Amino acid sequence: MPKTPVDGARGGAAASALLLLAACGAGDTPPPPARPYTDPGYVDAGDFRLHYALTQTTDLPSEIAGSYGIVQRRNLALLTIALSARDGRPAAAAGLEAAAVSLTGLRQPLALARHDTATGPTWLATVAIRDREAVTIEVRARAATAGPEISARFTRAFHLE
Repeated sequence: MPKTPVDGARGGAAASALLLLAACGAGDTPPPPARPYTDPGYVDAGDFRLHYALTQTTDLPSEIAGSYGIVQRRNLALLTIALSARDGRPAAAAGLEAAAVSLTGLRQPLALARHDTATGPTWLATVAIRDREAVTIEVRARAATAGPEISARFTRAFHLE
């Protein structure tokens, strides 16, 4: 008896179902554990170390945020950058720039504000963030005009709920 188009469709559906079942795996095996978070928050180049952090502004103590004039909003993060010699002495940057890069590759230069503290200069910038949307930060610095460029690139995502 010749096959009809309905018979062919049933065979294709059965094959697809078998393929899906095979792709599901063992089912009893737990997924592998997530990789641990290993970003140290700094990079070294030559005799210098560039420290960086991106913190949601609502996670900052209100006294600290207020002392720097930072508005605490759930969709705003604070980029903090400090440059030091690897032996711990503070270092002033001969050049420093930072940008936020969206998932689509759009680069937004960040306005860095220098704040001098007892432990040396710190640069701050606010970064707009969205719920569960990754933002990549790129930082480039030079401790001396003729010194090596120190660069960092890191990605963070925040859960704003």
